Amino acid sequence: GKNINTDIGDLVKKGLPIQIQQSLDIVRVTGNNAVHPGEMQLEEDPQAVSLLFQLVNLIVENQISQPKAVQELYSKLPRGAVDAINKRDGNANN
Repeated sequence: GKNINTDIGDLVKKGLPIQIQQSLDIVRVTGNNAVHPGEMQLEEDPQAVSLLFQLVNLIVENQISQPKAVQELYSKLPRGAVDAINKRDGNANN
């Protein structure tokens, strides 16, 4: 999208976990403040840079790495088990 704040809000409406929403907002606000002179100087707080990278890693792990790992394992379940799960959950096309 064109507005990261709106994009985060859309993700929240789709069920984004609160920790990921907060992490995204920390990175968004800190990054935005860093590009405006006089609002935040990352050189003054080297720990902040390290923490921001940790948050970015947390976001990637939660939104990309973990779902991929789960999908890989789920795809190896026996077809009958998947059919039973889909029937239980009312999913016709999974």
